[in-house]
Amino acid sequence: MDYDVMIAGGSFAGLAVAAGLRGRRVLVVEPHEIGTVQTSACGTLLAVLEATGTMESLLQVHDKLVLHFSHRIVEYPLPYSFCTFDYRTFCQRLHEQGDAEILQASVLGHHGHTVLTTRGAFTASILIDASGWRAALASNAQRQNQPHQGKSFGLETTIPISDQGLHFYYDPGRLQPYNIGWLFPVGASSRAGLGSYRGQSRLNESLKSFVNAQFNVLTDGRHGGYFPYRGQRATTGPVFRVGNSAGQCIPLTGEGIRPAVYFGAVVARLAQKALTGELTEQEAMTMYHKFVERHRVGYRFLLAAQKILPGLPIPWTEHLAGMIRSPEILVPLLQLYLEMANPREFVNNPKFPGTQPISRQPGIQVSTSQHRAKS
Repeated sequence: MDYDVMIAGGSFAGLAVAAGLRGRRVLVVEPHEIGTVQTSACGTLLAVLEATGTMESLLQVHDKLVLHFSHRIVEYPLPYSFCTFDYRTFCQRLHEQGDAEILQASVLGHHGHTVLTTRGAFTASILIDASGWRAALASNAQRQNQPHQGKSFGLETTIPISDQGLHFYYDPGRLQPYNIGWLFPVGASSRAGLGSYRGQSRLNESLKSFVNAQFNVLTDGRHGGYFPYRGQRATTGPVFRVGNSAGQCIPLTGEGIRPAVYFGAVVARLAQKALTGELTEQEAMTMYHKFVERHRVGYRFLLAAQKILPGLPIPWTEHLAGMIRSPEILVPLLQLYLEMANPREFVNNPKFPGTQPISRQPGIQVSTSQHRAKS
């Protein structure tokens, strides 16, 4: 069968692309039922849910960030709200924004514009890889001998604790120097996790120890996976790469949902232009590559921080964390962080964001009073 667009992967990035291609014949190839395999901690800006029409997935709003060190706690008030949400509901509502067909299958590779899957071969004018860190379509399903290189790994569980704010735990003596813990409240319970910047995947026992020592509770189930911190090529052959397949997860913070939706929306707009003949396929790919490259500065800065900070003596890190708490430093830093993938730019915007510089406007102001019951 011939399609206008074929997308490998039906999570954040793939569904964001499909949502921007409503009216086109789009096929999303995804091995699992939409919204059933959660690997993310599901925390992002509240504005992402508002912009994508997925507010029904909201579980809790967070207006502060809390860093826990071995002998000090530093709290940061946030100029814009973050939130935690339900993965299945978010994916289902985002899927409803488009009208793509879903093929429950795995991608095996491609020959030109023909994609091979476990349920047959399909041809499309535009190919998009949103399959995650494996980049099954762009890499032609080639196996990676060292999957941890350039990737962090996180493992998460659910515990019966309620709290406010997004909490991160950095204690090299207890968690190891390149590991970090977190607690993301989701109402009556919380998601507690442990991540390794070095991509160490055997975290099960470490997670148990962290949860038991920090919260005095037992773990309940597991989910997690790799998330790249090193950028990959924006395109490979005839394939656009978006989300984790392009290494668009933000270093240091590990935030991947917002850039996945952001770059996914850009790819959708370029695909539309290519399908209408306004751009050739190659011109669309060149524009996407240039757009991604313009965002590299922030990524490089945070990647450097990810490499340097774990090597600093803990008193230095604690002192630096305290300095950043000053509004004169914190607000501009968070504004720059916001502009790396501003939700204001990526949904329901008739103009392709790459045609003009993103303006330095005040941080997103969102009214969360109507959502306080859930938080």
